[in-house]
This record gives sequence, structure tokens and C-alpha cells, in this order.
Amino acid sequence: MAVVHALVRTSWSGTSGGPGLTQMRFEGITDPHSWDATSAQTAVNAVRTFWDTIKVQIPDNVTLTVQPTVDVFNNISGELVGSYAAATPPATVAGTSAAVFAMAAGLKLNLNTGVIRYGRRIKGAIFIVPASSASFTTDGTVTSGTVTALNGAGAAMITTLAAANIRPIVYSRPKEAVGTKPARDGAEAPVVSYSTSPKGAILRGRRD
Repeated sequence: MAVVHALVRTSWSGTSGGPGLTQMRFEGITDPHSWDATSAQTAVNAVRTFWDTIKVQIPDNVTLTVQPTVDVFNNISGELVGSYAAATPPATVAGTSAAVFAMAAGLKLNLNTGVIRYGRRIKGAIFIVPASSASFTTDGTVTSGTVTALNGAGAAMITTLAAANIRPIVYSRPKEAVGTKPARDGAEAPVVSYSTSPKGAILRGRRD
């Protein structure tokens, strides 16, 4: 049986330029071959808790909705192999910051792994855009309190999911052969920690 991983999507509303989308990937720790409605519920609940923990960093006209349907993909080929619906859709999360903000400016939470593949460390990121201006100091860097909050929310998600035999991952997509470059299978790398970029982030589109 092929190793698989699950994809949890969060929709952003209240943003200009169309809705936003954040995608987080997860796999089983001891049995990375099986997903069901119960594990889907655990995953979407953990993502919802993550957003709820950091809602003070998000403007109050933005609402996040964790989608209850979790898609499952083959790690090697990247093909969709199934989907499971959580029985209880997560409640929406509304930002709580009334501070001014720039629609395209926000925060970048790095997904750190210990996996090196083809001479490069696999890594990922979650973009929290827009973010409240209260998340930044007067010199434009991210406040220490925001860094602590985001890193802590990520660490808590790792701990919560581990208790349910699930872990967040960064997925390296498969590539077709191009010229002299051989084809590459897809591969997953467990997230070992989350770290907030001190310089924030700018999005050029509403999809991340």
C-alpha cells in the first residue's frame, strides 16, 4: 500500500482580490497508509485551533473557514486517491484585531524539517496575510510577542496531532523528466518546528 498524506484547506474571506487559501499537509506517524473520517476530524480540528490561537494577529474583517473535507494524496505520484469528510465542520474563526493593516502585508511562518533531498533542505511556509499592524514594531519588524504566539501555536499543533498519531509535513511534489534532468518522485518531510520570519511577508496573489 502506498504511503499517503492528507491536505487540509482553510479559506479566507474578507480580503480584496478574491478569497485566500491556506493549505496544510499531514500524515500518519506510525501508519502513514490510512486515513478515515476520524483522522480527518482530528486534523481539521487542530488546524482550526491553530487559527483560533493566533486570531489576535488577524484583522477583524477577515474570517477563516477550515474546510471539513480532507483530500488524500499518494506521496510518490502526487495523485489524489480519496477524500474524507469530518462529521463536525469546524467553526469559523474571525480575526479580532481592530488595528489598521495593509491587505497584501502580513506574516510568514516557516515550516522547518530535517530532511535534505537532492542537496536542498525541504522547507515550507504558511502566509498569514493580511495581518494586523499591531504585529509589527515601529521599525517594521515582527514583534517578539507575535513571534512567540505564532511559534507556540505551531508547536502546540505538533504536540496535539502527535497524540493522535498524526504529524504536519512539507510535501515535495514529483517532477517529470526535463532534458537531462531525471524524473523525481514526490516525497514528504515531517515538520519539526515552526519559526516566524522577523521581516514579515508580502503576497502578490490571494492564493498561498
